[in-house]
Amino acid sequence: MLHADLSLLKQARDWAAEVAEDFGLPEDDHFQVKLAMSEAMTNAIIHGSRSERDVVRLAARVEHGLLVFEVVDPAVGAEVERPARLAEGGRGLELVRLVMDEVELRREQRGTVLRFAKRCADA
Repeated sequence: MLHADLSLLKQARDWAAEVAEDFGLPEDDHFQVKLAMSEAMTNAIIHGSRSERDVVRLAARVEHGLLVFEVVDPAVGAEVERPARLAEGGRGLELVRLVMDEVELRREQRGTVLRFAKRCADA
């Protein structure tokens, strides 16, 4: 769980890389996982939170040979955007789709959930 603060992106990336290493992903995949986490967190902060006091929840687990990450922002219902931060970007989710094996975006009662997964080479 991290506050919706862009200065915390490195912390989220480093955590994701550590989880990937613990899972046994090859080093090349660590970069892809870090990139996906960076984009997921950025989207959650910019599009799914109203202020830096909001919380973005992070989770990781293993499912059937996949290392699965979830990034959950507090946006429920209509998408929340902070217009001042939207001058650039717009391709983050597509980038996550390019580097991960599975990607799913859904709305739930708890917020917007971005689920992305990387398959272990041995699985």
